[in-house]
Amino acid sequence: MNQSLNKLILLFFCFSICLSTPSYSQFRFSQIKVQGNSTTDVKTIKSISGLKKNIPLSANDINSALKNLYSSNLFESVEVVPKGQTILIKVKENKRIRRLVFEGNKKIEDKELFPLIKSKERQPFSKAQVIKDSRIISDFYRFKSRYSARVEPKIIDRDKGFVDLVFEIDEGKILQISQIDFVGNRSFSDRQLRNIIKSKRAGLFSSFFTSDNYSEDSQEADKYLLEKFYKDNGFPDAKVIASLGGLKNGGETAFLTYSIYEGPFFRFGNLSIKSIVKGISPSLYERSIVASKGDSFNSSEIQKTLDNIKQVSVNNGYPFLIGTVDQFRNTKKKEIELLFKVIEGPKLFVEQIEISGNTHTRDNVIRREFQVEEGDAFDPSMLKRSEEKLKSLGYFDNVKVNVRQGSNSQNAIVDIAVKEAPTGSLSLGLGYSTDTDVSAQFAFSESNFRGAGQGIRLSVSGSKDNSSIGLGFKERGFLGRDVLVSMDIDYTNSKPRATGYTANLLALKPSVGFNLSTDTRVRLTYKLENIDVTGVGTSEVLKQDLGKSTRSLIDLSLSHDKRDSIIKPTKGYMIKFGSEIAGLGGDEQFVKSKASGKIYQGIYGNNIIFSTELEGGILTMNKGYSKVVDRFLLGGRSFRGFKYSGIGPRELAGGQYTIPLGGEKYAMARFAASFPLGLPRELGLYGSVFAEAGSLWDIKTDPNVAGLSDKIALRDRVLRTSIGFAMNWETPIGPLQFNWSRPQKYLSADSLEYFSLNLATRF
Repeated sequence: MNQSLNKLILLFFCFSICLSTPSYSQFRFSQIKVQGNSTTDVKTIKSISGLKKNIPLSANDINSALKNLYSSNLFESVEVVPKGQTILIKVKENKRIRRLVFEGNKKIEDKELFPLIKSKERQPFSKAQVIKDSRIISDFYRFKSRYSARVEPKIIDRDKGFVDLVFEIDEGKILQISQIDFVGNRSFSDRQLRNIIKSKRAGLFSSFFTSDNYSEDSQEADKYLLEKFYKDNGFPDAKVIASLGGLKNGGETAFLTYSIYEGPFFRFGNLSIKSIVKGISPSLYERSIVASKGDSFNSSEIQKTLDNIKQVSVNNGYPFLIGTVDQFRNTKKKEIELLFKVIEGPKLFVEQIEISGNTHTRDNVIRREFQVEEGDAFDPSMLKRSEEKLKSLGYFDNVKVNVRQGSNSQNAIVDIAVKEAPTGSLSLGLGYSTDTDVSAQFAFSESNFRGAGQGIRLSVSGSKDNSSIGLGFKERGFLGRDVLVSMDIDYTNSKPRATGYTANLLALKPSVGFNLSTDTRVRLTYKLENIDVTGVGTSEVLKQDLGKSTRSLIDLSLSHDKRDSIIKPTKGYMIKFGSEIAGLGGDEQFVKSKASGKIYQGIYGNNIIFSTELEGGILTMNKGYSKVVDRFLLGGRSFRGFKYSGIGPRELAGGQYTIPLGGEKYAMARFAASFPLGLPRELGLYGSVFAEAGSLWDIKTDPNVAGLSDKIALRDRVLRTSIGFAMNWETPIGPLQFNWSRPQKYLSADSLEYFSLNLATRF
């Protein structure tokens, strides 16, 4: 690292220490005066401020007083001004609502709308609250299937500090369902399934029913009913893997499509019951079993048996004894053996979840990240994971989850307190890495657009190796579900280091992602790409890449996450798989697949965390020959101890290994142990030792081009290894990672790297 960069890091570090040093200056005031109030009592204002005379007060106390006064919603503006021995509180009171009315609402009465909002007559007027109330009214109309409803608040100034508040409502039309389709159903017809679900197609008597009204809540009910129907009729693995709703006929009506995975058919095998609780005989519960051997698998019968076990327990004075069931599959006989067990159940339940602090983010956006709902058994591990999911959204500066006793000792109330973070940004970014040298980025983004968890972006970035511009939109909770949809358009000018290669890539990428289970997520992306390779320097091999081409790809990725923490895991594992399939149109046909798995295990109170990772990929060309932009590269951050693209096939010219070409196959193994350095945790420093091993190999060329194959060297699979030490530092200007590496097994033609640094920051 050069001297100027050292100075820059030191300057930022010193600056951050100065910012974090509290002020200890305190003052004593003999009196507190209030000015500007006309309706609010002076004592009330002083009490709200929290200021006391004749006691030491600091600048933080005065700042807290300002926050307290603004939080009361009584004042439009507040000033707290120290003058000599006096603190002067200047206020300008909010106007009060004289009259509150709704106009334009014919289908939904005032008495339904008034309880929804917090703005009230004779109460202080707050613009922020009026905006929130408008959103609440709009959401209520959506709940009533009126998706085109519009709510516009009007404020009319009146005399003596009063206003009239009018919510002008355009109710719009009810959105009705004109089409319901199913995909993947082989054992039951569409007609049978339509009779099962709650949603119905609009017909002659639509005006008399609401079941044909489009509703996101109804879709969730449909999904439940479909899965229940299948699981009650012999299909235990059945799942509605996707539900899609949208507009048709120019937005006049809606359609619903449910994608179903049926799975194999099973019958019940042997059924038995045993007690795990000392002193409790299983004979007490023998008549609880309602299923029979040979019957089609039926989840309702299993649940009924569990309910019976619970009821028998209650009737016999054991209120916390419940039933569980172990299922043993015989795939050859297509049977499932059931073992019901009587155990001690949880004694604490979630009575209520209360959310506070979200002035912008909607409650449903927060709730959908929680894996616990009212009425569920209290599970601290689920609360922790839900808290981490909220933190990982980036919508909040702080998230605190506290638990307190509910209406009795068996019930708990979960308090979720959030502090909103700025989610819209116009930012500049700088980064440094030994992979890419200095890079810069300009970005405009909003990750929580309208408080609904939607994201928009416009980004421009540049480095020595490439520059790009991109536009994007994403919706985290599409149709009210945990489904991520996105649309991205990106243009990239790529100039990989040391190749002389120049390529322009324009890509259109719509995508959808959803959970298959609590821990498993799938993402499906379609990519339409136009690539134009305009230069290859002096390379003879890369001349085959010159020209324009169009690629049409399907990119499917799956992740299965069983880590105990998504932020700082201490145990568990994560598996990822991704595959790009090109050839659905376009000029190229290939399959590019990658897979990885990583295991974590902590010891000594999780002060030392071991991790083991395996990763590999293969590129298979079905038509033509691979381009360097599609092949894999190893080195730098992906293989410490070797420079970026420092191993693998290279072009041979004049007896020298010149241009890195990448490879069509690679494999990596990484082992690491991270640990604290014995310094205060506030410094954010921790170290790790690592060992890495891998190889990059194979590249096919056109045999019709004479001598081309002879120009490629190092295409065989040769294992390389390295060991080293890393230090990670969470600095005020961004995360720093220092890597000291020592390659152990390598070839003389490999490009080695004994030290690397990565830095990224925003300002």
